[in-house]
Amino acid sequence: MAYLYRKNRSPFWYIQYVDSDRKKHDKSTGFRADDPNDTIKAKSLRAELEAKEYQRVPVVNGAGWDTWVPKFLVRHCQTKKTFVRYEDAWKWIALWLQRQRIHAPRQLTYRLGVEYVDWRTNFKKRTGKTVRRNTAILELKLLSLITGEAVRMGHADANPIVSIKIRRGKSAKKPELTDQEIVEIRQALREEPEWMQISFDISLHTGCRLRETRIPLNCVYFNENKITFPHPKGAKTGRFRFQCRPRSDHCWSVWRMRSADTRWTSRSNRPGDGNSSSSR
Repeated sequence: MAYLYRKNRSPFWYIQYVDSDRKKHDKSTGFRADDPNDTIKAKSLRAELEAKEYQRVPVVNGAGWDTWVPKFLVRHCQTKKTFVRYEDAWKWIALWLQRQRIHAPRQLTYRLGVEYVDWRTNFKKRTGKTVRRNTAILELKLLSLITGEAVRMGHADANPIVSIKIRRGKSAKKPELTDQEIVEIRQALREEPEWMQISFDISLHTGCRLRETRIPLNCVYFNENKITFPHPKGAKTGRFRFQCRPRSDHCWSVWRMRSADTRWTSRSNRPGDGNSSSSR
């Protein structure tokens, strides 16, 4: 990895790099460290030599990212939701690796890992939108997970980004629905299928995500006025129960759905949510 440094009593930038014979060299760049223009030229020289080093790093024994990362994600992810999320994150990581000419795990460095967050948060999609800092940090954690697997498989000697500490950004506070907004939503949902009304009611009373309102009807206990969430996100025990209000609107709606021999409380067409055709 080429880098610049200073020597005592010398006004010039010095550079260390590896040549085509993999020999390390140290020499003066001839560019003065006290001149901003010369400093820019020295950095350009460093980038040029570093790019040549990347091109010379051999990718052997199937160490290239694309030969093993997709298989690792399939093997690692325990749910389809997690796989879909990781697969999407990997697409962005792979794009960055390609742009940086990082073709194998051995080429990854701590400095490059730190730079990923700035690149990701400044990269504009076709829509002109960018992602938040926390999204980039989560993707970097996935890259660290992948690099750890590379070490175990012998594709790298160490994981240089495992100890990166980057401050997370503050998450935007989600405002609560007002009574008036709830009334307006209920009125609008009257024109929609009944399962959407049920999903809104369950979400309103529990605070769960929309996809989590798709509950098997055998998890609804009418004699106890309780609903069991079999796979809630973030629940340590894997499930929890919610106490319904007796004779509440959504409980009666669910009862009607059970009478109609329906298996689920709602329909979901989001990727990773399972079969969406077994609702109403």
